[in-house]
Amino acid sequence: MKTPQKGLMKQILTALLLLTTTQLHAAEKPFEVVGIGGAGGMFTPAVSPQDPNLMFISCDMGGVYRSTDGGKHWAMLHWRQLNTSLACRPLFVGDAILWISGPTPKISRDKGATWQELLSTKTLPWKGQVIRMAADSTDSAVLLFGTDASELWRSTDTGKTWRLSRSGKVHAILGLGKKLYAAVDKAFFISTDKGDTWEEINLGASVPEAKEQTFLSLTGGSANGVTVLFGSIADVGMLRSLDEGKTWKLVDTAWGCTEVVMAENQTKIVYAAQTDSSEARFMYRTQDGGETWKDCFRMKGRRNVQPSWVQTELIWGYYFSRFGVSVSATDAKIALLSTQGDFYLTRDGGDSWQQMMNEVVAPKLYRCTGLEVTSCWKFLFDPFDKNRRYINYTDIGFTRSTDQGETWSWSAQGCPWYNTFYEVIFDPVVPGRMYAATSSRHDIPNWTAIAALKPGPNSMGGVCISEDAGATWKPLNKGLPLLPCTSICRDPRELQTLYTTLYEGGCYKSVDGGLTWTNKSTGLGNPGNLHAYKVFVHPKTGEVYCSITAFRKNGNEYPVPGGLWKSSNGGDSWIDLTQDLKLHWPAGFAVNPNDPNVIYIAAASIKGGLEGGIYATRDGGKTWKRLLKDEDFFSTGGLPYVQAFHVNLEPGHPDHVYLSTGTHGLWVSLNDGQTWQRLEGLPFISVNNVTFDPDNADLMYVATFGGGVWRGPRLP
Repeated sequence: MKTPQKGLMKQILTALLLLTTTQLHAAEKPFEVVGIGGAGGMFTPAVSPQDPNLMFISCDMGGVYRSTDGGKHWAMLHWRQLNTSLACRPLFVGDAILWISGPTPKISRDKGATWQELLSTKTLPWKGQVIRMAADSTDSAVLLFGTDASELWRSTDTGKTWRLSRSGKVHAILGLGKKLYAAVDKAFFISTDKGDTWEEINLGASVPEAKEQTFLSLTGGSANGVTVLFGSIADVGMLRSLDEGKTWKLVDTAWGCTEVVMAENQTKIVYAAQTDSSEARFMYRTQDGGETWKDCFRMKGRRNVQPSWVQTELIWGYYFSRFGVSVSATDAKIALLSTQGDFYLTRDGGDSWQQMMNEVVAPKLYRCTGLEVTSCWKFLFDPFDKNRRYINYTDIGFTRSTDQGETWSWSAQGCPWYNTFYEVIFDPVVPGRMYAATSSRHDIPNWTAIAALKPGPNSMGGVCISEDAGATWKPLNKGLPLLPCTSICRDPRELQTLYTTLYEGGCYKSVDGGLTWTNKSTGLGNPGNLHAYKVFVHPKTGEVYCSITAFRKNGNEYPVPGGLWKSSNGGDSWIDLTQDLKLHWPAGFAVNPNDPNVIYIAAASIKGGLEGGIYATRDGGKTWKRLLKDEDFFSTGGLPYVQAFHVNLEPGHPDHVYLSTGTHGLWVSLNDGQTWQRLEGLPFISVNNVTFDPDNADLMYVATFGGGVWRGPRLP
């Protein structure tokens, strides 16, 4: 054998080095978010008192977002930094920021870019969740934390050590001037010694209506030697104190509010709102220190709100979310307001409000600014037009882009069950023709959505068709019961043959392009559980596969297992491929397109049964091997169990297996499931499906359960 020439060897080594470097650089590229913006529950907005461009907000799906340019653009913080920060707004203390991440208090000293534990979860002195935070205005080392376990805790060393200050339900705490204030149980307290001792104030002595009641919300401000406090009491109204909390006066009874905020460096402007109620959507402002109050957030009539796309196209009702109102501590003109679907900002003291969810490029056309807070199921590429991209969502249904994802429009018009588009497929012959599995019941197969259906408009669904590339839709439901539709696929060998799954309805088949449907559920599922979830036809054999997901009842009971079934005769009969596994909460699966004997199925754990992870068979279901188990996930941190829901194989590389979990992020194996690693660069922890860019082998799109779609490197 001849030895390669020196120059040739050098070229080979150089090429290998270049390839390796390219792969490394591809892996180092960060994930970036795409989508239409907003349309999810947003909570705990806040703006820094030192920097009016530094803002934060959290989402009910776990994401936490940061803006450094006054809300023009937002970046999600990595889930390891902060997540599920819904319990209270961040607390700005000197050059630091404190916030709660799940049960854990965290601190940032670089304007919220990175966060560290203030206390380890293992060493927390309290039980339950911190729901209120305050600091002494004259000594930032003195902190007060109130918990949902009815305890008020105090630290005098910036959170290093703590002692129990009071027992009782903590409604509100405030640090202002040289005093600390606390509303605990049915009492109101003042401390003049940094929380070492407390004096109880009888609110009923000056306001008889407040007898044996205390504040739900408390705020205050000081200017020119004058301190004013405001507090709201349920079924009483707004109270004001001009003597640092010793006596109070009822200043308004015409409406009830659950949140009151004001800038701390003035005494005239106060905002008050009704929150956490589907019936309440009023926000009031006083500009004269509480003498008069007027509504300052008007979506109709004398409108002073720039409505979001949700309020102009979906026309949702709205209510202000918990801790959804905040104001700059140093500028009363800057206030933030979040709802269960929108986010607004005022810079003129409430005279006008602008939506902050996205950039409006043109009527009905929007550009993402990073505030993606919605669950989505998959990112799609139009096979006939590379400029068209799509996202199917929970709650908002469907969006499309005609400029390769630069801008987006809502595009579920005509679908009667537009709440959720679970799956969308394209006609391989007719450009613009698309089929969708749609439902008014969202979030299947997650925990909240796997109980028995309750009859009504929120438990319906069906197949829809679009003939104009997703611009409009119409039902294609003849022969289908009105049940949530979760999956649809085509037989690649018989283009007019479609299959779909109906939750509690089983599997249905159409041989005329969806015009009519026939039930094909004989032998499918275990008796008592027909929660059909996903259907797939193998491109070589024509065999049909259908998964049955969990059936939950009485809270956390799972009386009937699900699993994966196969039909070799077009759905006329089925065999259970996973009967020996007895999986109670399976969901998505993937079959190797080149070898039908290789199948993967994802599963979640149930209470009392650690069944979660991914299973594989290499002999068509005769035997199965568990490739990842619960311990493999929680050994890397997080919950002590896993909820795995989706499996995706990379086109052209079916040995590249991607496992999506709702609890521990996205995992990938590049060798048929033999070894696995998590994609740590993905900032959101709850993942649905993965789509691979057909024009760029280095990119993939990751749809998440509550954090939008993320574009990033396909390899870890």
